[in-house]
Amino acid sequence: MTVTAFFLILLSVLLHAGWHFLAKSRNPVPALFLLVSGSAFLATLIPALYAGVDYGALPARFYIYVFCGGASGALCSTGLSIAYRHSGVSFAYPLARAVPVLLTALVTVVFGIGLRPSAAALGGMGLIFLGCLLMPLKKFSGFRLSNYLNPALGGVLLAALGTTGYTIFDSEGIRLVNEYGHTGRVAGAVAYSNLRELVLFSLLSLSILVRKRNRADFNRELFRHWEPYAGGVAAAAAYILVMLAMGEVTNVSFVQAFRQMSLPVGVLLGVLILKERITRPELTGLILLLAGLVTVALGR
Repeated sequence: MTVTAFFLILLSVLLHAGWHFLAKSRNPVPALFLLVSGSAFLATLIPALYAGVDYGALPARFYIYVFCGGASGALCSTGLSIAYRHSGVSFAYPLARAVPVLLTALVTVVFGIGLRPSAAALGGMGLIFLGCLLMPLKKFSGFRLSNYLNPALGGVLLAALGTTGYTIFDSEGIRLVNEYGHTGRVAGAVAYSNLRELVLFSLLSLSILVRKRNRADFNRELFRHWEPYAGGVAAAAAYILVMLAMGEVTNVSFVQAFRQMSLPVGVLLGVLILKERITRPELTGLILLLAGLVTVALGR
C-alpha cells in the first residue's frame, strides 16, 4: 500500500467517523440512513454530470458491479439499523466492522482478486478483528460467546456481509472506470459514487418506506435536523477518497483493514465531546487494532 493510499484512507476515516458520530448523537432509525444516502446522491450529482465518463465504452459487467455495490450498501445500512435498534451504536458498530476485515481478505484470496496478502498482513488483520471484538465490552468478563449471541447479531452479520460486498464490487467497478471510462481518477470516482448512491437510495426507499412506521420516521426527520444532510455529504466525500485509495493497493483487503482507523477516531470524539469513559477492554482493543494496522503496513 502506498503512502498516498494511507493518507487518502486517513482523511476518509476522519470524515467517516464524523458522520457516524453524528448518527450516534441522533436516534439511528432506518429513515436516518435513507436521508444520509439521499444527501450523498445529491451532493455528487452535479459533479458527476460533468465528470466526462464515457459510459458507452464501459463493459456490461461495470453496471453489474454498480448495482451489486449499491445493493450491498443497502444491505449494510439495513443491517446496521437492525443492530442499533437492539444494542446501540457503541456495541454493534465495532462488531460490524470486525468481520469484513477477515471476510474481505478471504474472498480476495479464494477468488484471486489482487495479489495475495502476506502471512504477516493476514496476522495483522486478525489482530484488528480481535481488537474490534474487545472494543464494545465494559469488562473483560464479558468476552464470552454468549455476550455476542444477542438479538443484534443478525443485523451485525448483515452489515458485515454488505460491507464486504460493496468493498469487493466497488473496487472492481472503479477499476473498470479507470481503465475504460476515458476520464480522470477523481472524476471517475465521483461519477461511480453517484451511480452507486442512486442504487443504494432507491433500494433503501423500497425497503424502508413500505412500512408505515418508517414513513412516519422519515417525515419527522426530513427537515427537522441538519445531521443527516451533513452526514450524507461527509459519507460521499469519505467514500470517494476510499475509491481513490483502491487504485493504490495490490489487494482491496488492505483498504478494508485501514478503514478501521475510524474506530479510534470515533472513541476520541466520544471522549472529547460526549465525555465518555474508555473501559479497559476498549483500550486493549484499541491497542490491538493499532498493532494490527502497523503489522499490516509492515507485512504487506
